[in-house]
Amino acid sequence: MPKPPDGAPRGPRITVARTARGVWVGWPGGARFFAAETAEASSGAAAGAEVRAPMTGRVIKVAVRPGDLVAAEATLLVLQAMKMEYRLTAPRAGRVERVDCAEGEMVDLGAVLVLLEPAEDAP
Repeated sequence: MPKPPDGAPRGPRITVARTARGVWVGWPGGARFFAAETAEASSGAAAGAEVRAPMTGRVIKVAVRPGDLVAAEATLLVLQAMKMEYRLTAPRAGRVERVDCAEGEMVDLGAVLVLLEPAEDAP
């Protein structure tokens, strides 16, 4: 990577990770997923909701099991990274289809941790 000229402002370091579904952009203190738009997503017909790791860290608590009904914004798991705890919540109400992590496990940025499916009887 080229070195900026002397006196040039230095910006924060960012990380970009491409996936088949979009791009993860991570920076000190946060991360965001930018989904690639597909015909399915643009029609609003996406079936599941993936909850992904916003950064590399250790899962310290899993609060749900497959089959559980969850409300929007309910805590699904707690991730510890950089000596801080991050509560990952449900993006919408639904039923937990899969939990792809366990307490004590290290997970990478962008890893799918929980998959939600729509549920008519969800809170």
